[in-house]
Amino acid sequence: MKARSILLALASLLVPASYAAQTLTAEEFAKLPGLSAKRLTGSFTVGYDSNYVGRGLVISHSVAEGDSSELVALKMNYDIGKKQQQWSIDNTISYRMVSSGHTMYGPAPYAKINTAVPQEYWAAKGLPLVPRNVENEFAVATALKYSGKYGAVSLGHDFVHGGLLGAFAKHFRQQSASCVNEVFLDMVYTPTAWFEVGNSVRLSFQGVQGWWFEPHMTFKAPIIGTAEDVKVAGLLTFAMSATANYFDPGHHANANGAQAFWIQLSTPWFITKQLILTPSVSFNWLGTGAQKAAKTSLLRQQTGDATLVPYRNFGVVAGVKCTYTF
Repeated sequence: MKARSILLALASLLVPASYAAQTLTAEEFAKLPGLSAKRLTGSFTVGYDSNYVGRGLVISHSVAEGDSSELVALKMNYDIGKKQQQWSIDNTISYRMVSSGHTMYGPAPYAKINTAVPQEYWAAKGLPLVPRNVENEFAVATALKYSGKYGAVSLGHDFVHGGLLGAFAKHFRQQSASCVNEVFLDMVYTPTAWFEVGNSVRLSFQGVQGWWFEPHMTFKAPIIGTAEDVKVAGLLTFAMSATANYFDPGHHANANGAQAFWIQLSTPWFITKQLILTPSVSFNWLGTGAQKAAKTSLLRQQTGDATLVPYRNFGVVAGVKCTYTF
């Protein structure tokens, strides 16, 4: 009986408040949203970036043994609202590959270490000679979303295996696997059709513990076509990422605070109503929190080579994505 009560309570969280405290007639009940293919929409995306980027941080070539990355992502949205396109359950599954090298501290940089110095010396200083792999990233995000006239709010959960977050969990929090679990709140305010401002707040509770913030603002305009019939659009985004209580001061990783700043220009081309090609370019700068990782880099200390740092102070990242909507 107790289990049944819990299930009913959880189910009630997914139902708009307007349904509660109502005695429904058979006719009204029949009009409530049920499972229907008409309520299911989604998209499939494949993409390429000239650099591997995680939360705005551009990974350095010297320690990643490569640059570019590829992405595949499947997004599904199921409308559960009494009024269509208000309440939905969103799910995104993505996989990002590093195409040319995938180890943040791989074998090539280790060849520069002075082998005359015993490994025990580095271990005693907290600088063990252990490769810190950045694995291919698999992520699943699920959220309950409300979309209104002037914006949207999403509350959900992220599971991430691998990638930059996975490296933080495995190599700086001594976890057995490169896994991170987060809950998040995404908020977007769109006062006009040509402008939006928002923030993504994430709380990691497993793998790494702490807060991650990503505020942004985006300006939009048709380049070819009209606002009602856009052929090519222009989107200019200003964004940053920052952390609080995320990194331990004793780690040879980032400090808390600003991690990255970037400006991205993307120009989605609506080839058909369902097929979209989106080239983009972004300019990424390192924040003061991430600059600590360059100063305390393990390999930089062990080799004396100032180029062996995990991130680029400044990076230009070009990319292209092809999206099919359904």
